Amino acid sequence: MRFSTDPQKRSPRLAVAAFAAMASIYFFSYFQRAAVPGTIFNELQSDFHLSASAVAALGSMFTWIYGGMQIVVGLLADRYGGTRTLLGGGMGMLAGTVLFPLAGSPVALFVARALTGFGASFMYLSLVKELDRLFGPRHFTVWLSVLLAVGYGGGMVATWPFERASVAFGWRTSLLAVAALLFVALAVAALVLRRLGPEPRAARSFSLTPLREVLRVRPSWPLLASSLIQFPLCFVIQTVLGKKFLEDFGGMSSQVSAACILVMAACNISSVILGGFLPRLCGERRQPWLRAGAIVLFTATGCLLAGTLTGASGWVFLLGYVLMAVSSVAVPSSTATIKELNRPGSVASSVSVMNGLSYIGCGTIGQAGGWLLERYRATATVTASSVIYPPAAYFALCCFLAALAGLNLLLIWRVPEARKVSPPR
Repeated sequence: MRFSTDPQKRSPRLAVAAFAAMASIYFFSYFQRAAVPGTIFNELQSDFHLSASAVAALGSMFTWIYGGMQIVVGLLADRYGGTRTLLGGGMGMLAGTVLFPLAGSPVALFVARALTGFGASFMYLSLVKELDRLFGPRHFTVWLSVLLAVGYGGGMVATWPFERASVAFGWRTSLLAVAALLFVALAVAALVLRRLGPEPRAARSFSLTPLREVLRVRPSWPLLASSLIQFPLCFVIQTVLGKKFLEDFGGMSSQVSAACILVMAACNISSVILGGFLPRLCGERRQPWLRAGAIVLFTATGCLLAGTLTGASGWVFLLGYVLMAVSSVAVPSSTATIKELNRPGSVASSVSVMNGLSYIGCGTIGQAGGWLLERYRATATVTASSVIYPPAAYFALCCFLAALAGLNLLLIWRVPEARKVSPPR
């Protein structure tokens, strides 16, 4: 029996089932990004006697590998199809997910984290490729927003729920349970995706030509530069430094600070879903939402900086976190813009460049933040369960974030409206 690869002829029920199966794997991919190290920062630091920069490096290693692999994954997805790359990467992610909680030394932690990042790097672009195949370009932005919402849902579970599970059962046991659920998701996805039938392959051989084509599109350069900043600022606060900031500077408990990160993650989901529909209200224009996201992000970092200057309570910083999450309204528009500025045959390749730069930015900003905290280690308060860094460390961190947000605002203002630019042929 043959199954059509045309989104107009395929059963809508089958398309939705395939999307749900693949999105469930993406859920766990995002959980892995958000859970480690942010939610268990203090536990990892005390259990393995690590510095702040070393703990941050667990997140940076993941995102650097993730970001660096995006170019390769985009080319592979365009060449072999998203289903194959999704399932192959999922197996690698599962292996790292199992090994991390079993690690007995810092070296083993980093090896497991590297393997998890390598496998997870295949998830997003494989799904972007399949969205185009399952639903066609007309519904791409809407389904992309749903996909991002599912991923951010994994980020939500990685906050307060994971923190509570870690307190009750230990972080190792909790992560092993997550690995078991990922195994089930992969098995179900493999069964469902078989029903889609043979996946079309590109006729061309593996080549770096699509990458060169993407990098030659000058109108996309400001957006590519912005991708090193816009998403990474929000990501680093949610997944690496935000919880510890609220504990050290805001004086919040682990449970309350994790709940604040949960609120941030929930706002992320709402914003990214809204961002998938808002362009339809203004004739599918992307530029207004890109600029709105950049303005809100700059306001958010200004709020954090003002709070550190005035010694504000932790609840003031929650406002900044929520504003950061609201800036995610621009994510669907930025992905659609980079796709529309490039030729149709380079869907995965064009998104891979932007996505890769985003996660390289995540790792770099997160590592810089850990380095800034460690610069103030001499004046930190060391307890049996944590290292509490002084207010000056967090003031320096917020100055750094605000400067980056200002640069991002300037870059976004130079991004053109995609429909006014003729894509390359």
